[in-house]
Amino acid sequence: MKQHSSKIQGRGFWKRHRRKVYLTLGVFGSGYLAYKLYDSHRRRLSDLERQLAGERENEELIKAQMQAHFENIQRIADATTLPHSMGYLSSRVAEELDLSHLTERLIRGKGQPNTMSSSEKLELWDKLKILISEQ
Repeated sequence: MKQHSSKIQGRGFWKRHRRKVYLTLGVFGSGYLAYKLYDSHRRRLSDLERQLAGERENEELIKAQMQAHFENIQRIADATTLPHSMGYLSSRVAEELDLSHLTERLIRGKGQPNTMSSSEKLELWDKLKILISEQ
């Protein structure tokens, strides 16, 4: 009989507190679910941040490699192409701006003072200065 009365008391307890037990279980279950969702979201954010940091490092590395490659190409070009092209350019400029006729006239004018006036000599010197500064 004792067992029977304890079962009845258990049923009475369950009938009296059933809503409270369900509510408590619901609150704890909801809290646990919310915590799991929050933790999952936090982990995903952390993973994305790590991935983004890795991509940034990779981009910086690629940028540094590209800069080093460009500087190497520039150094090669400066060492090989530039001297050749400067020599060619210098000879072409000398051909185009032949100053020998002006210098010969000045030398002749120096040897024979009466052939050129001082204003003509000054004008020739000014032309030479301009042409030389253009080179």
